[in-house]
Parts: sequence; C-alpha cells; structure tokens
Amino acid sequence: MARLFFLISGENPTLPYSEVKAILESEGYSYSVLGELTQLLRVEADARCAETVRFRSALAKACCLEIFWCRADVDEILSTVKCVDFTQFMSEGETFIVRVLRVRGDSPEISCLALEKEIGEIIFEESRGRGIRVDLKRPSKTFLGILTDGMFFFGLRLAEIKHRDLLERGPRRRLFFHPAAMTAKMARCMVNLARAKAGNLVLDPFCGTGSLLIEAGLIGCRIIGLDVKRRMIEGSRMNLRSFGIEPEGLVVADARFPPITSMKVDHIVTDPPYGSAASTLGLSTKNILEYFFLKAADVLRNGGFICVAAPKTIGIQEIGKRHGFKHLESHFIYVHRRLTREIAVFRRSGDD
Repeated sequence: MARLFFLISGENPTLPYSEVKAILESEGYSYSVLGELTQLLRVEADARCAETVRFRSALAKACCLEIFWCRADVDEILSTVKCVDFTQFMSEGETFIVRVLRVRGDSPEISCLALEKEIGEIIFEESRGRGIRVDLKRPSKTFLGILTDGMFFFGLRLAEIKHRDLLERGPRRRLFFHPAAMTAKMARCMVNLARAKAGNLVLDPFCGTGSLLIEAGLIGCRIIGLDVKRRMIEGSRMNLRSFGIEPEGLVVADARFPPITSMKVDHIVTDPPYGSAASTLGLSTKNILEYFFLKAADVLRNGGFICVAAPKTIGIQEIGKRHGFKHLESHFIYVHRRLTREIAVFRRSGDD
C-alpha cells in the first residue's frame, strides 16, 4: 500500500472524487481515503491502481505517489524537500522535471515557476555524481507539486491522464447523431459510477445513439441495448461498430417490457428520455422511471448496480428506494435554468 494523490477535475464538486473511488472499488483495489481537498483526492492504495485509473477515468488528471505535504509556505516547502532522499525515486542516468500547479488561485503569493526552479536545483544537487539531470522536454520522471487549500502536496507522477479520446468520441463526431446524445465524458463517468468492469454484462434500456454502451464496451464490458425506436437501434449499432464494439444484443423494445428473461445483467447504466429533444411516448419522465425500477428488479442480479440520470425535480432517490434499491450516492449537474441533472447510483440488495 502506498500514499497516493489524484489531481481531479474541478467541473463538479462531487463527481470526480466518487468516480476515482468507484473505479478502485470496481477493480477490486482496497483503499482508504486520507483526505479530500479542492481538486485533490488522497488515498492509501496499491500504486498499480494508477494505471487502471488512467485507462478508465473521465475526470481525473494525474495520479502521484505522495512524497510529502506541508503548509503552502516557500521556506517550509524547500526545507522539507532538502530532507527527502530523491535517489530512491530515480535510477542513475535518468532525467527529471519539476512541475508546480496552483488550484483555483490558491496561495497567489507563491510563484510556481520560481518554486519549480528551486526544487529542481535541490534535487539536482542531491543527485550530483549519478548522471541525473533536468530534461524539460522528455523527462524520465516528473515530480508534481500541487498548491491547494493553503497546503502543498508533492509527489512522483505515476500517471498523466489525458482526455483527447473522449473529445474525439463526442456526439457530433459519431456516424449517427442525435441532439439528446450524452457526451462521452459523462457516459464514461456514469459507467464508472456503476462499478462496471471488463467481462461484466451491462444493460442500457434507453440506449439512444449508444453513448453509454460505447464507453462500457471500450473498457471491456459485454453490452446489451434496448430502445423503442428502430432508428435509434440502427444508429447505435452503426456507432458501436465504428469503435470496433460488437454488442451481445441491440433490440427494438419498450423498456417497460424488456425481452430479457433467460439472464441477469450485472449493471444497468442509463439516461431515460426527458426534455424537448427526447421521445417519451406520451409518458411523464416520472412514470418512465417508475416502470424502469419496477423492471430493473427482474433483470438485475442481486448485488448489481444501477447508475441513472434524471432531472433533479423528479425525486429519483425516493423512486429507487420505493422499489427496493439501496441509494448509494447522488451528484447534481446544472445544465440550464430549467434543468439540473441528478446522477444517482443504486445497488440491488442481496448476494449472488
């Protein structure tokens, strides 16, 4: 077990922390939370989890092996750096770089560039004679310092998490487009919150253009999609195949009467229709969700997870509880004046 910290997105106050923790849980990593600061999650866990989070996360930016933390005071930071044996983190002949990032304007009196230079000089002097040098372009190792909440956290970066692929999978870049389609970033986050992992069977009973199915398929899940409109099923199949994903099933079906009788799914991840661009077949969103949870109990295995999006005004937590599901967490995303979306996670009680 190692002390790690994750630099995470600041676009939502709760989602990024929960997404990282859900990934660790789904992949079977034991962990304990050491602290949650502004855009920083500290945990104690197996350091190998950094690569797993890098592969799966939509909202994390970096994972570091924590070396030390202290107050955001230059003298205290530099005196602490001088006490660290950096030879344990670098082999002979390796190169390194120091980067310092400021979260939301924290500690404005500290110059990040000056601090990078001073820390780099200390590390270089300590490593003199071992052929270790600074490389600003292609370093072997990156040391990352984070200024947040009046504190300074310093570590060796284990994984840098870039999200260009999520942008490339945006709704408007797919072969089949619909204005109500969910972004790849939010779809990946919801799949992660549902604790899905490779080999699991994931169902989206309102699959639309396939946003959630694509993200589940890309992390190795088996997938099934339902939609009441044939055009959506055909478009979803087109989108899935463009990413090399073959579903176990894509079926034109009403989610109120799912044609799944011979198997149980491990996870349900879905964004039921609501709003002006979506078809609700004349039903209210609340009625759709009542039917959804009623049927979810028939197709979801005991202990399985649901991650569902709905307008905050619907009261999805109470609907899920009323149908026997345990509510684990909810996150709220402001979309516009008339819509705040709730992302809710539930678990079906019981053991397999």
